[in-house]
Amino acid sequence: MNPMLRLAPFLLVGAISLPAAAQSCYVHSETSGAVPAPVVTEQCFEFHGVDKDDAINWVCQDNEAVKNSRREIRDSCPDGHFGICTAPMTPETLANERAIGSQAKNGTLPTQISEDATIVTYHYHASDRAQAKIDCESAGGSWSQ
Repeated sequence: MNPMLRLAPFLLVGAISLPAAAQSCYVHSETSGAVPAPVVTEQCFEFHGVDKDDAINWVCQDNEAVKNSRREIRDSCPDGHFGICTAPMTPETLANERAIGSQAKNGTLPTQISEDATIVTYHYHASDRAQAKIDCESAGGSWSQ
């Protein structure tokens, strides 16, 4: 019997049992205009404690309506960040990853996210690094480096 035919069932089982590769979303965005100066940000975020495997895929869809933003699904967030924001995740976070913690608690949507679910955002480039930290903490997140 051909050795490749003997290995075929094992390869098939291995391919089916692989975990989903999409675990993070890398975002590059840039505002346009001369005044004020353009704002460029690069960040990557991950969801922790979320049951839905397709949540990151849905949130990370590259929206063609937003021309100055590019989103890319990656296996994990790369090294080289200048700061990390860890914040409670809410149902609103699934629609907008910047809606975290206290900014998202308006009580209009049913809570379908576990209490311990978090969004971890790695910041790589920001026109104002201090403002990235302020935004994180004022929205109920905790900042680390």
